[in-house]
Amino acid sequence: MRIRKPSSINLRQLILLLAVFSAAVMLAGGMAGAYQVQRQQLVANTLDANEAFAVKLARIMSDLLLRTQGNLSYSGGLMVRSGMAPAVLQAEVDRLRHLELGFNTVTVVDGQGVVQAFSPASRNLKGRRLDSVARNGIGDDRAPMISPPYVTVLGNLAIRLSHPLLGPEGRSLGRLSATVYLRDEGGLQRLIGEQYFRDGTYVYVVDAQGRLLYHPQAERIGEIVVNNPVIDTVRKGRSGQMELTNSRDVDMLAGYAYVPTADWGVVVQRPTELALKGLNDLMLRVLQLAVWPALVLLVLLWLLSRWISRPLGELSQIVQDGYEDGMARRIAAVKCWYLEAQRLRGALLAGQGQVRTRLGELHSAAHTDPLTKLGNRRGLEAALRILEERRQPFALVALDIDFFKRINDRHGHDAGDQVISGLADLMRAHARQGDALFRLGGEEFLVVLPDSDLAGAKMIAERLRAAMESARVLGNETVTLSAGVAVWEGGDAQLTLKIADQALYRAKESGRNRVEAGGP
Repeated sequence: MRIRKPSSINLRQLILLLAVFSAAVMLAGGMAGAYQVQRQQLVANTLDANEAFAVKLARIMSDLLLRTQGNLSYSGGLMVRSGMAPAVLQAEVDRLRHLELGFNTVTVVDGQGVVQAFSPASRNLKGRRLDSVARNGIGDDRAPMISPPYVTVLGNLAIRLSHPLLGPEGRSLGRLSATVYLRDEGGLQRLIGEQYFRDGTYVYVVDAQGRLLYHPQAERIGEIVVNNPVIDTVRKGRSGQMELTNSRDVDMLAGYAYVPTADWGVVVQRPTELALKGLNDLMLRVLQLAVWPALVLLVLLWLLSRWISRPLGELSQIVQDGYEDGMARRIAAVKCWYLEAQRLRGALLAGQGQVRTRLGELHSAAHTDPLTKLGNRRGLEAALRILEERRQPFALVALDIDFFKRINDRHGHDAGDQVISGLADLMRAHARQGDALFRLGGEEFLVVLPDSDLAGAKMIAERLRAAMESARVLGNETVTLSAGVAVWEGGDAQLTLKIADQALYRAKESGRNRVEAGGP
């Protein structure tokens, strides 16, 4: 039997290792807990701030759009009351163009789509009839409106706010409209750009289709964003906050708010990485502060471990020195001040005469399968080693119960144990004197046949197979087994065992309930 090399770690070292490990685990757990708490707090604060900012911007936009629509309504009233006088029309479109939203163009068209006034005047569109493209976003209804984004005849991405011009009896006299270019300075660019943003925080605005109306990267304005949960949510008219991975696979902390006036959504977000940027430095400072208390604790643990381990160390040294005259006196002289050491000292004093007997019992149990009382794998290794050393010829029969898992599944493990015990009884009944029987685990068995050739081993294997088939070890149900046979021809016995296993595998693959021989 192979004897392991004695451990070089003593009890005192183990106590120290356990204490240090426990302290390290507690420190790591505390640090991890603190990190998670701080992380959650930072994330929550960032989400709350972004949501509050988004709500604020949404309110500002809504108020601004309402004021702008009010200005359009006021100017439209002046135009109608003036009888659509050209001077009044031009004065109002010039005035409207310089309001706080920052319109790029302001237009008055009559009912036939002919431009009656236009600002800036440098464009000289007065008197022209607008085609369907140029009229995009003006609207034909009789109510104020904010258009979806569209591309102007000059290729600008724009939105248009418009107001109907209605005569005394509700007769349509035309429409007043104002255009904001989304990619130009002014409009949304000016409104949002004037806000203060902390490091990494940015804002974007989307319409009901998920199209970007504002974004700090101007080239993305007009892009329709997909696979972004915060945009999908705000398009449904909701406001709130969310942790998400955006359409560019970046983790974000987002607050969002709905702008009901225009059916838009405002999203304020910050990359999670930037929000947590200072957290690692904070944790490092906390760890540095914990170093000195940890060193003091280690010194105390070192002294305490020496005190605890001394009685057991003395007892182990006595045992290592071996049984001798005066051993009991040496054991009794050890100062055992805690319960476990006292019990160990008592057991050593009481058990000197029982050790050899107990060791023999343990050795026997270690080589026997508890269910079948056959040898186990450890016993097989010992038997093969003896046969190898003696150079005594032998054959191996590897056995495996067919469909054993099905038996367990159908009838339960008690029935499986019954089948295993039945096969073990059959093996004992058909074994020759000197044969060695083993259960290697589960439904796997092995017979070692000293001084047997291949033909004799196949005959015994076939006899066992037939006996199992007719034995009815499971009531009226037939249980079969497969077998593989191999003969040792010198060399490593483990190779012979492998050949027998391969033969058993062929028997299984060839239909089960059969015997196959291994080897050349």
